[in-house]
Amino acid sequence: MLEVSDLDFDREVVERSRELPVIVDFWAPWCGPCRILGPVLESLAEEFAGQVQLAKLNTDENPIVAQRHGITSIPAVFAYQGGRPVSQFLGALPEPQVREFVEALLPTSADQAADEASALIDQGQPAAALERFEKIVAEDPSHEGSTAMLAHLLLQGGNEERAEEMANRVPNNQGAKRTLATIRLRRAAREADESALRARLSADADDAEAEYRLGALLADRAEWAEALERLLNSVRLDRSLHDDAARLLLLDGFLVLGDDNELTQEYRRRLGSVLF
Repeated sequence: MLEVSDLDFDREVVERSRELPVIVDFWAPWCGPCRILGPVLESLAEEFAGQVQLAKLNTDENPIVAQRHGITSIPAVFAYQGGRPVSQFLGALPEPQVREFVEALLPTSADQAADEASALIDQGQPAAALERFEKIVAEDPSHEGSTAMLAHLLLQGGNEERAEEMANRVPNNQGAKRTLATIRLRRAAREADESALRARLSADADDAEAEYRLGALLADRAEWAEALERLLNSVRLDRSLHDDAARLLLLDGFLVLGDDNELTQEYRRRLGSVLF
């Protein structure tokens, strides 16, 4: 059990929750129900040691974090996973309900199987990982992370149609979004002839269609610097081309590269300048 404060909350709770679930007990010494709930939480945290972390925050001494969470009544309990709050409850609930709250945060058998399958990728065994993820998704179709990873591996193996089907099952998953973006880039690049496109641009530097097709082709080959430049040029020349297709492909490129990538940051800024 950790005592956390306004100063270390982000480190001890938000960042720590990327490794395992963190349960935050918002309490104060004068709060009678807090003294009832506290031992229940501490007992469960001890029972599930290594699987969850309990953190206690005194709201009297740490008003900033309490205000951030909109705490107006205590005890209040928040669960963090993956750097964000995922569930909460108010008041001194009975032990069975608190236990249910905690157990909902624990890894399932599908979670554990997915970790093992991911390890196969790290070991250079993508075919074995694909087989394992196929089994996980067949047994638990609602397992989002495994479905997204299966889509990724299917695309890597050349099964574009089924990869798209799997990714569309979990469209809000970031990995699935990247897979769908990669598929759209690949389809836009299909049948593009680099030599012919470059010849067209040599003859007419304002050929928005050629810029768009060449940008898609280069993106599909992961030649990102020139790809993004070509797509941005196409947006600049003809925003309406194929229903704003060049801008949408730029956004797909940003998804594939990730928000932290320097090219993403540069071209997102430049795209904004072109649009606005």
